[in-house]
Amino acid sequence: MVTEVSPITFGYSHTIGRQENRSGNGFFYPVAITRDDEGLLYVVSRGSETPAFFPCKRVTVLTVDEELVREFGTKVPPEEADSSAPDGTFMWPTSIALDKDGIAYVADEWLNRISVFDKNGACTSRWGIAGDAEGEINHPAGLAFDAEDRLYLVDSANHRVQIFTKEGKFISAWGVQGTGDGEFNHPWGIEIDHNGDVFVADWRNDRVQKFDRDGRFLMKFGSSGHGDGEFNRPSGVAVDKDGIIYVTDFKNDRLQVFNADGSFITELTGDATLSKWGRERLELDPGMMRGRDRAQGLQEREKLFNGPIAVEVDEEGRIFVVETARQRLQVYRKQVASFHGGPL
Repeated sequence: MVTEVSPITFGYSHTIGRQENRSGNGFFYPVAITRDDEGLLYVVSRGSETPAFFPCKRVTVLTVDEELVREFGTKVPPEEADSSAPDGTFMWPTSIALDKDGIAYVADEWLNRISVFDKNGACTSRWGIAGDAEGEINHPAGLAFDAEDRLYLVDSANHRVQIFTKEGKFISAWGVQGTGDGEFNHPWGIEIDHNGDVFVADWRNDRVQKFDRDGRFLMKFGSSGHGDGEFNRPSGVAVDKDGIIYVTDFKNDRLQVFNADGSFITELTGDATLSKWGRERLELDPGMMRGRDRAQGLQEREKLFNGPIAVEVDEEGRIFVVETARQRLQVYRKQVASFHGGPL
């Protein structure tokens, strides 16, 4: 008797979010996501650089069922958009990570700093010095904590990864600008898997690289293009408990899925339906809902990914894909079906 396992498939679950320029039930140009031990989602809205939309810069905490829990962070006053920016404010937030205690760390690539928030959303500290020396940062992007609560920071414009203590003390770094193994060109997203290995989305090199916890190169996959396993600016990366790798292929408007060895499995291009928050907004004006129903082809067009920029996975096999251009998350479930065959 043998057991055969079918290819991994993914079932669409639901959509979370809508555009919300200020605070409340929605996002405005979301760019990053993480989860806490209770399953709450933390979504970073980068907002627009248009002055009228400065208030949109925030972190929204919500449930998978689209219940708003809290928000924290706010805009930097335009006249203070430098090292004097008040605690708890953002200009160009890029990423978020939680330590073992659920404390949130948010990177800001304009201010070149990391802001630290407690569980109530109060800013308790900040650190970061602009520059290219050890421990200095230039346009920080992805953040991730390892099992020892060391913070890995993608130092994008310095083309490297740096490791810090939670207090911002420099530990080590690796990477230089280039196209060789272990070299980067404006890297962006980062993930640490269950084995402690580190995956980096190498943005302008159109690939993903894998390292051990100390920065020793292990493997790479991907090249420039539009075909299976090719990328056009990979931005986010996540690895589930089974070692399956998920990469947001930003300019190709898709999520690609890979085996642990980097071999291509499949792609997702979007299946969005109207979210709960979106429906609540439309129901305030019945005319808007009727207009949607009359718009030919609208639902087919809007289901597709547009600017997928970040991805997160949980222990239940759910995949959360952040779409910056459409102000939402699409949620999928991994499905692995098996069947028993007869004796060979």
